[in-house]
Amino acid sequence: MNQFAHVSRFEITASRAASGNTFIEDSFFTSPFKIMKPFEREGGGISVFLQSASPGILEGDIQQHKILVKKNSSLQIKSQSFEKIFKMDSGKKAERKIFAEVQEGATLFFSPLPCIPFSQSNFSSTTEILLSKNSRLIYEDCICAGRCAHGEFFDFTLYHNQIKIRREGKLIFRDNLFLQGSDGGIHPEYKQSLLGKTMFGSFTHCGSMLIFGFDAKLQEVRTALQLEEKLLYTEENTTTAPAPLFEVSENDSGDLIIRALANSAEKIQKKFESIRNILK
Repeated sequence: MNQFAHVSRFEITASRAASGNTFIEDSFFTSPFKIMKPFEREGGGISVFLQSASPGILEGDIQQHKILVKKNSSLQIKSQSFEKIFKMDSGKKAERKIFAEVQEGATLFFSPLPCIPFSQSNFSSTTEILLSKNSRLIYEDCICAGRCAHGEFFDFTLYHNQIKIRREGKLIFRDNLFLQGSDGGIHPEYKQSLLGKTMFGSFTHCGSMLIFGFDAKLQEVRTALQLEEKLLYTEENTTTAPAPLFEVSENDSGDLIIRALANSAEKIQKKFESIRNILK
């Protein structure tokens, strides 16, 4: 149950100083959020760790995040740990809304650690990002099947994550991830659907990495991921212990979308980090 009894807010504005370095111009947060002192990044940007005094996302939580990256500044938002989404009573849920604006020439790296939806958890999130001319974005997202070491696989009630990205007012990307689990075993048919070959198959983790505004080419990223020229799903890729699967696609604006399936969050994170490193 939400012990804070209010909407939990996190707001941050990053600006570029005359020296060329990024600094936090303004910030505001309410319980359970806190912000660590920023770390300097190569090229004058900063990394900010979003901390939370809560053990995770609880029933009744309502979170609102607002991020403004001003002209020519560079900000990375990271989290302190994997995000646990706890069990909730029937009909109850938690939700989060994220709004980010990246102004001309600015860069936003949004790379929180993966989330773990516990059995009978119900969580929805909406993210809207406004990009300006020559702005850049890397957005990462990773979800686990549950507490796999405890035998929980897709036993959550619902996990819903929507993302909209606009550049100069034009909608250029929209994603709607809607996963309905077994609700603690009440609906095993939903779990079986997620275990199908057209969904997770034999994998337990999925991740997305959105690369917008960078000069990276599709083939360059495919080479960095060591991808072969073959379909994502083949019989040889459905073994008992399959290797992680990655694929890259390109939208009409030339931006790149990486999708990943694996049996470990670490394997997805390492690949995403390798891509970040070649995009610096």
